[in-house]
Amino acid sequence: MESADPDRQLRPGPGRATDPAAGLPAPQIAHRLLAWFLTHKRELPWREESDPYRVWISEVMLQQTRSGTVAGYYLRWLERFPDIRALAAAPEQEVLKAWEGLGYYGRARNLHRAAREVVRRFSGELPAEPAELRSLPGIGEYTAAAVASIAFARPAAVVDGNVIRVVARLLGDAREISLPAFRQAVRDFVESTFQGFHPGWINQAWMELGALVCLPVPRCAACPLREHCRAFLDGRTAELPVRRRAGPLPVREGSLLAVLAAPLSPAVAAGLESIDAQGPLGAPEALGPLIASSGASLLLVRRPSRGLLGGLWEFPNFPAVGGALGRLCTGLGIALLAEPGVEVRHRYSHFEVRFRILVAAARPHSLPDPLEGWDEQRWVRAGELFRYPRPRVHIEAMRRIGLQG
Repeated sequence: MESADPDRQLRPGPGRATDPAAGLPAPQIAHRLLAWFLTHKRELPWREESDPYRVWISEVMLQQTRSGTVAGYYLRWLERFPDIRALAAAPEQEVLKAWEGLGYYGRARNLHRAAREVVRRFSGELPAEPAELRSLPGIGEYTAAAVASIAFARPAAVVDGNVIRVVARLLGDAREISLPAFRQAVRDFVESTFQGFHPGWINQAWMELGALVCLPVPRCAACPLREHCRAFLDGRTAELPVRRRAGPLPVREGSLLAVLAAPLSPAVAAGLESIDAQGPLGAPEALGPLIASSGASLLLVRRPSRGLLGGLWEFPNFPAVGGALGRLCTGLGIALLAEPGVEVRHRYSHFEVRFRILVAAARPHSLPDPLEGWDEQRWVRAGELFRYPRPRVHIEAMRRIGLQG
């Protein structure tokens, strides 16, 4: 990469009369940032990695997920899928199972699809150029820049939430962060600090500064750039960056059914009557051992491959509650047996779900196959539930009623 002019100053963006960095040459910002990073960076499994496949996997996992959670998944993923060809050859259900618990399952499906395209179009090697990377499923501007800069030293700025927060404060930029002009200003600023250093390290340094120091409630005393930060100098760190105010998440309520295969054993029937009679103060966690000891099977249904939580297995669930649920179940040949008084909740990016858990029974051959809204269904023993990739809210529901699988 051609080095930038060492005497070039970092200039103010539109709408700012002055810029605190205007008196500080770009090389000094880069030197201070990189010196801080090399001293304070966290030890992470992917930190010293330059293999394009491993960089790609870590960057996709880190989207919407904390690094502490990702570390274990990353290492287990590489054990199961050590390279692109291994990932491309794996069945989708195996990929989803390896991803189970990380959420945003579209990331896993896109990794799988992209791996197959890389094998087909690029002989199993990730391309180095951001434009070619962006042509693959699930790879947008952020991921393309991360892989290209870290693995191939391409001068592409990585702009995530941490970088946006740091740069908005440093430059005192009060524009709303969703504006394209603001995003471009952040990219331009970050790229101006590459200064002939490896762009992957500079990108990681900006991200790390946002992750460790320039937090939503910043630790300004620990910041290597605080004396040049307009937000710090003006006492405006709490105001920046400017985000659009979001309203409360809409809530979707519904019912989640643990459907047992009928006929039930006398022990299970008696146990369900006992648990239901105790009401919300009963012992819902006793359900799992009761079901497991009887050998009864539970109904799992698989979501369509496309869309939210595509391809995952779950308990049947419906938006209906109360009498509406009863009428729906009667029409399907499902008998509601007990409501242990358990509710599970999960927040997605645009809404929250709240499920009341109910126990039900149905004769396997009397149900439509598959139930409307799902692509497939299976009757599964309690001890085999863990074999199926499931959404987090369903794993939690199973845990709450004692089905640890």
